[in-house]
Amino acid sequence: MARRDIDKWTIFYWILQVLWAWPNFRLYYKKIRAFNKSNIPKNQPLIVAPNHQNALMDALAFVTQLPTQRIFLTRADVFSKPFIERILYLMKMLPIYRIRDGRASLQKNEEVFNSAVQIVHNAKCPLYMFPEGNHGDKRRLRPLVKGIFRIAFMAQEKYRDKPGVKILPAGLDYEHYQKFNKELFINYGTPIEVCEYWNEYEQNPVAATNALRERLSAEMKKVMIDISNEEYYETYQELRDIYRPTVLKKQKLSARNLLHKFKADKAIIQKLDETLEHNKSKIESIHTQTQHYIKLREKLNLREWVFRKKKYSILLNLLGILLSIVLSPVLIFGLINNWPNFFLPIKVAKGIKDTQFKSTAALGTALVMQFIYYPILIVLGFIYFPELWMKLVYIPLIPLSIKAAWTVWRLFIKSWIRIKFTLQRKHNKKLLEAISMRAGIIAELNSLFN
Repeated sequence: MARRDIDKWTIFYWILQVLWAWPNFRLYYKKIRAFNKSNIPKNQPLIVAPNHQNALMDALAFVTQLPTQRIFLTRADVFSKPFIERILYLMKMLPIYRIRDGRASLQKNEEVFNSAVQIVHNAKCPLYMFPEGNHGDKRRLRPLVKGIFRIAFMAQEKYRDKPGVKILPAGLDYEHYQKFNKELFINYGTPIEVCEYWNEYEQNPVAATNALRERLSAEMKKVMIDISNEEYYETYQELRDIYRPTVLKKQKLSARNLLHKFKADKAIIQKLDETLEHNKSKIESIHTQTQHYIKLREKLNLREWVFRKKKYSILLNLLGILLSIVLSPVLIFGLINNWPNFFLPIKVAKGIKDTQFKSTAALGTALVMQFIYYPILIVLGFIYFPELWMKLVYIPLIPLSIKAAWTVWRLFIKSWIRIKFTLQRKHNKKLLEAISMRAGIIAELNSLFN
């Protein structure tokens, strides 16, 4: 059931957002950056329209952008039981019904839509709707469903052809959907004034809805990674990783800046699309080389990052291994204090059929374990640590130690891989072939960009 007071500030949501979701989400990702936040209208009727690719993680990405409390329209099938419905309401989520939920269920949307309109008018909390209707496992914008436009025009009726309701496109891009300690890029676009389509809406609602749909679709594509080509999708994906460092260097952009990386990726995709339109044989050639290179790389059991340098300093990486051994107590401390989080989330995620729910399941499992395992550790810490300062230092170190342990382990693994790569590049024929093939791909792309 929809609730009309859902946009009131609540202490429950504040605890959920500030003390639970924000720190855990920040621990899960290595880096989270939000750009163009100045585009977000303040205290105005607003609907935010992000792309949807990674299940509940998409919503959490915005929840953890402090301090605003946000409201989400969420697919109704997750509101399966009264208890769950109550919890989701406290999390400021409202159900929206689809045809797959049963034709009779669609009648319930009237109450939900009326509540959504009231939320937009009150302008206390921004209303978030994922206009694609469901999540997908491809970095592309899928067709937009009509619910967001119906709510937008219903809310705009109060203002008619005067500025009122705005739709803000937003883009999410995950370095990896499932893996721990990866990067997350959040990008806000330019707000769309619904009033621009009001006169047309009064004359022809269908035409106005379609026009607004096309506008929002175009604006969303600007702020997200959108690989629309089906045939060469995997090749486009690989070429982002392979050629991005070259584009960043050519354009004198920083490899650590997520906005710069996003711009480089957009430039690569645009150039590939332009070439495909005028010279498909060129793209087919690059595609064939790329797929061959990927197979070689997989046989070698190496990741793309290893190939970005011709060789690595064996001495420096031996020091890296030595340092990781010296820091092994940090690894052991992290494992002892977080062993369920190292193993259970992976095991639970493996049982999830929908791959886009794997990271949600992994994070959810880790959060549940906090309520079970961490209290035990805290009690033991207060019993066995002799000094009060030790007890107080130990408590925050429990969750932080998982990231520290992960960092030490990755230092050891990456140092070993770099040494192995450098030693084998002189005599391993498959490795030499992969290096040569990769250089050829970059040369082909250089010819496109030049």
